[in-house]
Amino acid sequence: MDGERIEGTWRHAFIRNGGNYFLADLLIYADGMVDCWGLENLEGFAGKLASGWVATDLPEGAKASAHHLASWKFAEPKTGLTPEMLLGEVRDDIDNLNGRPDSTRRCLAAVDVFRQQPIEANRTAVREAYEAIPEHLRRYALGDMDRKDFPLRVSVTGPGSQIELWNGNTVDVTEEMHASALEYFAEREQLRKQHETKTPADGPTEPVESSVHLNQAVFPRGWPENPGTLVLRNEFPARSSWAT
Repeated sequence: MDGERIEGTWRHAFIRNGGNYFLADLLIYADGMVDCWGLENLEGFAGKLASGWVATDLPEGAKASAHHLASWKFAEPKTGLTPEMLLGEVRDDIDNLNGRPDSTRRCLAAVDVFRQQPIEANRTAVREAYEAIPEHLRRYALGDMDRKDFPLRVSVTGPGSQIELWNGNTVDVTEEMHASALEYFAEREQLRKQHETKTPADGPTEPVESSVHLNQAVFPRGWPENPGTLVLRNEFPARSSWAT
């Protein structure tokens, strides 16, 4: 645009046009523009989602196609996204393209503030940041496939409240559970610092400029008449020569 390169990314989406559904590439750009069969800003894209032009609801028996590839009818379609979820993902993509913290990183940053100063105002900030994460991505916020986002939800809710488990049951958040959740985040921070300061087993991450020192060199044909810099050749059988 105007000689400037605008970075972007893409994902699949269905476009509903004329009652039919077309599998298309949704193009997302760092400047906040989204190409959904026409360039739109985020507000315009949200409108396309609300109108169903960018479809997240796929009705039984509707006709669909992928250009020059195939056409079919939906049979027992199941979709995992709502318009709000897809809009949240696109917002995160734009943040990532600009090198900004996305909704998950902003939530974890709010948790760090709350741990340092556990007052209700900071808990509220964590709750708002957590709810800003697209709903289907919240369980992955901690990257913990065992606990999922349970410690995060306990911290958000606080003692004396209830949270719903993934099996549909509810559990009361106790003081012990809340303390355990805060300890979980403290351990994560400790592991992160250890990871940042550890020395890789295969050497430094950045190259080190140094000379190669050879303690001994053997010349079957005798010492060169004009020795200069020793050059090692990656050949088989191994050979060496001198360069001036």
